[in-house]
Amino acid sequence: MAVRRKQVRSITVLALKGSFFGDTETDELQKAIMDEAAAGNTRMLLNLSDCERMNSIAIGVLMRGYTNYKGRGGEIKLCGLGKRVKDIFVMAKLIMLFDHHETEEQALAAFSE
Repeated sequence: MAVRRKQVRSITVLALKGSFFGDTETDELQKAIMDEAAAGNTRMLLNLSDCERMNSIAIGVLMRGYTNYKGRGGEIKLCGLGKRVKDIFVMAKLIMLFDHHETEEQALAAFSE
């Protein structure tokens, strides 16, 4: 399983593990994000601490999720970006779009109550 879900207060945390290159793991990620959105969730944290790599297909999934949440007045935050993943976000200038934090605790604290 590439995506693990847990609930912390009203925030859904999805922890990503492994590499996301547009195969079944990326489909699993998209389904997890869109299922939460369809259920009315407006606060999501993506923990990328165990995410080794991702390609443009996986980034596209994150962007669709971001657009969906933003359009409904929600927010998606990121935490635990490793060097490789962070470099991709920096090069694509997405680092300025997503609110990101070093740790899950810091990211959870950044959600307004």
